[in-house]
Amino acid sequence: MQHTLLITGSPYHSKACHSALRFVNAAVSMSPDSIKGVFFYEDAVLIGNALAQPPRDEIHLTKAWQEIAVQHNIPLYLCIAAAVRRGVISESESQRYGLNQSSLAEHFQLEGLGTLVDLMNTTHKLIQFR
Repeated sequence: MQHTLLITGSPYHSKACHSALRFVNAAVSMSPDSIKGVFFYEDAVLIGNALAQPPRDEIHLTKAWQEIAVQHNIPLYLCIAAAVRRGVISESESQRYGLNQSSLAEHFQLEGLGTLVDLMNTTHKLIQFR
């Protein structure tokens, strides 16, 4: 059984990203191919900001997501509209808007809602973390 995760809660104001990360760790330990993709939407896209630095005594959630994505080949998608609105911008979007820098963290990619629909149509279950 494959799952799609939809995360909408802010990494700074909710436990959504923490809870989803724990879920992914548990799921892949039982079945390595159980997560087909993770789609971050609304304030959850802030997880993909390469410039954000948490206090040193807290978990670095962005790095934790990057590590698990690489380790288990799980794609991490950020809603492009929500991300750009919040200043999480890839190289190509930076050029499009005439900016001199980008802020998208490695192993995250900007995608539209069509990607979420595709994930929903090709997996058994959608699980949302708010």
